[in-house]
Amino acid sequence: MNYSKIGVRYAKALMQASVEDNLLENVKNDMLYIDGIVKSVPEFNQILLSPIIKPSEKQNIFKVAFSTSLSSLTVKFLDLLITHRRESRLEDIIRNFLDQYRNYKGIITASLVTPVAIDEATKNKIAAFLQSKYNKTIELKPTIDPSILGGFVLQVEDLQYDSSVQTRLRKVRQELMNTQIENE
Repeated sequence: MNYSKIGVRYAKALMQASVEDNLLENVKNDMLYIDGIVKSVPEFNQILLSPIIKPSEKQNIFKVAFSTSLSSLTVKFLDLLITHRRESRLEDIIRNFLDQYRNYKGIITASLVTPVAIDEATKNKIAAFLQSKYNKTIELKPTIDPSILGGFVLQVEDLQYDSSVQTRLRKVRQELMNTQIENE
């Protein structure tokens, strides 16, 4: 079985069920919550991936841990994953679900890399500019990387605009190396 397709199929099924039941926002919040737990609690991953723990025991653990904090649809979905022994694909399913959610809501994720932190006003101006250009909601994720020295690197979908000092210096160096010195 192609494991990359598993995540997409289960995420698509969860997406359809959440839209039909009018629980899309609740399920999205549940997926973000579970994703945070998966990434921050190593014991949770051990339980999730353990072949020693029986599926029925995993289901009980999940019901006790999540029944009060997650929507009923999400709890049923987790139960289904465990029944079909797909709990090891949970991170992939969450990632695919969140991608499908953004696509459904018309949200584009943009990445902005700067050498220093940017203020909220600048972040809002960049997001507003991108929203007017793409006619979609922009989810801007700023990142700090001092190695770019100055300028910025902006990536929106498959388009990358690199205006970093590091890249400019690399281009100048390449041009200088390719230049031949003429003897007179």
